[in-house]
Amino acid sequence: MADRTFSGVFPILQMPFDEAGQILYEDLRAEVEYAVRGGVHGVGIAYGSEIDKLDDHERDEVLSAVVDQAEGRIKVVMNTGAPSTVQAVHYTRVAKVLGADAVMIAAPVVPGIATSLVHQHFLEIAESSDLPIFMQDIKSASLSPATMAELSKAHENLCYAKIETLPTPNRFTETRELAGEGLSMFGGANGVFFIEEMRRGAKGTMQGIALCDVVRKTWDAFQAGDEIAAESMWNLYQPLVKLYTLGEGQLYWIAKEILRRRGVFTHAFPRLPAAKPDPETFRELDALIERLGVAPI
Repeated sequence: MADRTFSGVFPILQMPFDEAGQILYEDLRAEVEYAVRGGVHGVGIAYGSEIDKLDDHERDEVLSAVVDQAEGRIKVVMNTGAPSTVQAVHYTRVAKVLGADAVMIAAPVVPGIATSLVHQHFLEIAESSDLPIFMQDIKSASLSPATMAELSKAHENLCYAKIETLPTPNRFTETRELAGEGLSMFGGANGVFFIEEMRRGAKGTMQGIALCDVVRKTWDAFQAGDEIAAESMWNLYQPLVKLYTLGEGQLYWIAKEILRRRGVFTHAFPRLPAAKPDPETFRELDALIERLGVAPI
């Protein structure tokens, strides 16, 4: 039976690269330790980790390093989505062998794909492994609340959903009404609607990792029943959160620079191509880090 106990803060790791685009595995291990110090419940390796820029060998090496460093202290979720069902099944089976605790999969990006084929895709993957699956609902491969609810009822492994198609609050409400307690909903999209998602029954959140300690404190305050404290804390950091919620490519530069400033990364480069923010954005980052007192943890 799939593990249905996942809840809490599951940030998506940034992938540390040097200027030539080579993975810095010591920085990756340091990032896992940073996440543990920040009090997270798990970590994810996904699109925010530039997983789509890794070859198959690198995918395996990265997952192995993260699982090894985590040492069972936190859960590890691996994105195993792919354009074809055969690929996704293969990646899911490999993730199981390498020690992932769960996988995350978005629908194939195929214009005009029939809903029945999306169902078939997820069900075949669910049958291939006993790992729990996060169905990822994102703008480029949106999954309707009805589809997520139907899939969760069709197979026990399809028991989590990461809902990121904006605006998320109404999707949370509709998905909860259709799926009931059989589907655990997680937020994402760098916490644009973090507070609203918790109000609508989110079991967890999968945001960027740069401020994972702040996310955990906000989560704890809300779970303790102090919504005002949670909202006040999250609102305080919104100007900084907005800076790494830039267009794809730019956010990597900002998030990694925050991690470098916090003593986690030695370098702050994405794997190219990735549009770099202008100098003014970095000056704004400097000012916000100083004003908010963002320091190593």
